[in-house]
Amino acid sequence: MSQSEPPFRLSSFVLPFYIPAFISSTGAAMVMPVLPLYARSLGAGIAATGIIVAMFGLGTLVCNVPAGFAISRFGKKRAMILSLAAEITLSVIAAFAVTPSVLALAVFGLGAVHAVFFIARLSFFRELVPAARRGRALALLGGEYRFGSFIGPIVGGFLAAGLGYGSAFMGHALASAIVLVCVAIWVPADPGQGTPVEPIRLGRALVRSFSRIGLILRENLKVFVTAGSSIVILQLVRAGRQVIFPLWGDAVGLDVSQIGLVFGVMFAVETAIVYPAGIIMDRFGRKRAAVPCLLTVSLSLAFLPLTTGFAGMLAVAIASGLGNGMGSGINMTLSTDYAPRRNPGEFIGVWRMVVDSGATAGPVLIGGIADIFTLGTSPVVIAVIGLVGAAIMQFTMKETLVRTHPAPPGRHGGRDNTDSR
Repeated sequence: MSQSEPPFRLSSFVLPFYIPAFISSTGAAMVMPVLPLYARSLGAGIAATGIIVAMFGLGTLVCNVPAGFAISRFGKKRAMILSLAAEITLSVIAAFAVTPSVLALAVFGLGAVHAVFFIARLSFFRELVPAARRGRALALLGGEYRFGSFIGPIVGGFLAAGLGYGSAFMGHALASAIVLVCVAIWVPADPGQGTPVEPIRLGRALVRSFSRIGLILRENLKVFVTAGSSIVILQLVRAGRQVIFPLWGDAVGLDVSQIGLVFGVMFAVETAIVYPAGIIMDRFGRKRAAVPCLLTVSLSLAFLPLTTGFAGMLAVAIASGLGNGMGSGINMTLSTDYAPRRNPGEFIGVWRMVVDSGATAGPVLIGGIADIFTLGTSPVVIAVIGLVGAAIMQFTMKETLVRTHPAPPGRHGGRDNTDSR
């Protein structure tokens, strides 16, 4: 940061990023406890339900890389606005789906446009937030997501109970429309914002994006094998929670409003500890937050099959929320730590392509295990995989928080304290 630039203040991110993140996550979380049950109501079996839930992660996985390269070339704010417009349309389509296949396609599209929005926003954080403040800044962003995820399932559950499953998707569409207005007004423009986007140039950028994947993977092979694989597992565990909790709740006799309340309490607990988690990441290291996160969430899933009603599920959800709150923002923090200063969207896109494979695999694995064995076996298997991920993170991943000497007078935060590869 140059001497002429003002000191970084987290408060400057409230209107352009934190409030929209809360609204966006509230809308998305409205459909979280509803989606598996909605799929079942349209005639999908348990395995097909897992695939439908996984379509969001698959859409994100497929579009991460082209999104990252396109954003780098054509501008972050424009990408955010276009992705939100598409999100509104797809949410309305999902609300009126009449077959599992239509719902699956809409969910896939929502995952694809989410990739564009997420990477564009994260690129702003990489460029504007000093590394010494990044853990807290991104933990707060994760906190806004969790705060919205506390309110959203409760609202979505009651909407679905009273007006049908599709009403939760209409709530998602309304939230996305509000976020679009916020982004248009408050998110700062970037140099790419004024560049006209010609279809042929966009096509060339997408082709170039795929040709660059191999190079970025080779240049950062150790990063992806160690840090990347552990975050893949974390994403798998997190995504597994989203499908197993509603299905298990339904199996033990809970209605959709009770399941929404369980989700809401879980995310309320997560929200309560996100800022302490950010402080831990910035003062003691990223691993000091991430390893306890994976351990606690995994162990809580192992206990889920022992529950037989609302109280037991709520206790497991609280434990899961405590664990996952410890890892608030860890995926975003590591991706921005490792991303280069120039065109960070390219690296972030490849990073998310790799780690989102876990988010895609989690629901499919839950459904497949439930079909072959029993529904109660699924969370135990996911828990074991999570414990393996915690070991990989603890013993192979390099800590990205590198302490530096205090900054000289007139400079805020000193040099970037992470690897600039």
